[in-house]
Amino acid sequence: MIGVRTAAAITIAATALALVAARSAAPATAAPAPVPVQSWAVSFQVHNTNRSKVPCDSDGIAYTIVGHLVEPAARPDENTATRPVVLDLHGLGFGEFFWSFDAVSGYDWAHTLAARGLASVVIDRIGYGRSGRPPGTQSCIGAQADVAHQIVQELRSGSYGVEGGEAPSFGRVALAGHSAGGAITQVEAYSFHDVDGVVVLSYADLRPSLRTLAALTEAVITCLGGGNPPGHAPFGKRDADFQALMFHDADPRVVAAVTAMRNPEPCGDDASLLAAIATDVREVPSITVPVLLVIGDHDAVFPPPALESQRHLFAGSHDVTSVTVPDTGHAVTVERSAGVTRDAVVSWLCAHSFCASER
Repeated sequence: MIGVRTAAAITIAATALALVAARSAAPATAAPAPVPVQSWAVSFQVHNTNRSKVPCDSDGIAYTIVGHLVEPAARPDENTATRPVVLDLHGLGFGEFFWSFDAVSGYDWAHTLAARGLASVVIDRIGYGRSGRPPGTQSCIGAQADVAHQIVQELRSGSYGVEGGEAPSFGRVALAGHSAGGAITQVEAYSFHDVDGVVVLSYADLRPSLRTLAALTEAVITCLGGGNPPGHAPFGKRDADFQALMFHDADPRVVAAVTAMRNPEPCGDDASLLAAIATDVREVPSITVPVLLVIGDHDAVFPPPALESQRHLFAGSHDVTSVTVPDTGHAVTVERSAGVTRDAVVSWLCAHSFCASER
């Protein structure tokens, strides 16, 4: 298992070498068999309000957030009131599909984690995919965090909708966010202090690349012109721009499918990023729960030394693990190394009592 304190940073490569050495010195044992998996369509009733610590505008109107609960099949002795779950938040340009990508086999993050004992809720964030869509200028990072907070509370109380069944409640909730979803995860955690763990994938507040700044500038210019579509703009104006930002070593079939699925982001999300970063620098140190930071060593959006910079912000947590995944770009769940990234996240979550087998 992977677990280190604040001053430590590790790489998957070193972990892999240690595992090989340990296995060569111990009797061979069979890998645990995957557990049965069940997936349920879920819906959350939320308001697009902003009570977070990041100031930005939202319309306050009610919307429905949709997605899926993907979990190990319940055991007869399962106490549904105390079981854990991870709420996954995608980044700019993506959607629920980032966590449940099945156009090419081997990349369904949520299903693979469920087979290893972890329950996940994967959603289209507000303004994306099949979820409710406020005007693009009335969505923002602070409101996204507030909506995530509302979903966390519904998961704890079991007050959300489940197609064809009764919604289980969860006693432990972790947030996992990719890219801008990582920023939203941080804002939710320090604004509401209602989660038991934080996982940030491919995000750093203070170390974006020049290519990233150029893409965001293009998006802002598009938004100033009214948006395309109205109130929205793509992160990466051309498909080639998006691909250069997202991928380092990915199957061409994956690149093509992900590019075809990508979503334009609400203009308000882009416009509020600077306010989120400024607030993060002040407030991230107030996060005290365990934290996992994961980034690829060839991330074109947040290149090295972005991970080290971000790790230092989490001064208030005494349990911070940072992982660099070799030969990996920004879109860590759909790179060829996705299995290595999953292993790191599963190890950390299980070490922090988010696996069914570890409770």
